Amino acid sequence: MTHVFVAPHPDDVALSCGGLIASLRDRGEAVTIVSVFSRAGDLQALTPFQRLALGFGSQEKSRPGDADLLPEHDDSGAVALAAADAMAVRRAEDEAFASFVGAANVFVDLPDAVFRGYGNDSQLMGAPHPDDSPPVEELRRALVRLGPDRLYLPLAIGGHVDHRQARRAAMTLLAEAGSPFRDRTRFYEDFPYALNVGFERLDQLDPEIFASLPPGVSLAPEYVDIADLIDRKLEGLRTYPSQLGRLFGGAGGMSEAVRAQALRVGRLGGTGPAERYWRVTPG
Repeated sequence: MTHVFVAPHPDDVALSCGGLIASLRDRGEAVTIVSVFSRAGDLQALTPFQRLALGFGSQEKSRPGDADLLPEHDDSGAVALAAADAMAVRRAEDEAFASFVGAANVFVDLPDAVFRGYGNDSQLMGAPHPDDSPPVEELRRALVRLGPDRLYLPLAIGGHVDHRQARRAAMTLLAEAGSPFRDRTRFYEDFPYALNVGFERLDQLDPEIFASLPPGVSLAPEYVDIADLIDRKLEGLRTYPSQLGRLFGGAGGMSEAVRAQALRVGRLGGTGPAERYWRVTPG
């Protein structure tokens, strides 16, 4: 089978689905990761907010090790972190993860939200701007070319605008008459947002999700036991060093959060450490 995972950004699929991907590859099944928002805009140097939002600290080098990821100053001493360089690092991390697990990468290559006019955290975690349309046709082209037997999409738990736009684009495709994707789709729980907000039940989701589901379908939970795979998931996440400080305070915090989420999800499903997916099903 061909399994296609749609990631709003480089790292989202590894964070949310790393255990399942390890299991699929153990069975010899093909995995492709489609990263939607993976390109810089037309800016040259990043603003302090963009640096922080993308995982590279701020002008004040707020975390030890920021300067190890990318140069922070040019020869004159001015801040000079090129947007293209930052996104190149993030893409390279995604490629390193794919190499580690034996998956393929596809980059839709749309600009990250920080390059589309979202200038602070409240905007990033708020409603999409009216002139910022979901990338329906771009995602359609990628999925038609790949022809997935199973398709995995973000629920956009936490509400990040890029997660919402990726989900909205996918929902549009699912709702189309004769959609080839509808009975192949699972939604994944965006991590670490799902842990941060304490997500447990469908009634905690954005109501927009249910309104945009095709008529006559519902979501049914599926639990993937990752007890024997969690160490490989953690090793895979270490291919994203630019993100570990921003999201978890470092590799140690990442390990604690991943294990806590797996145990929490497993308790919900009456299993061992697990990841949970929501299958589109009739009913």
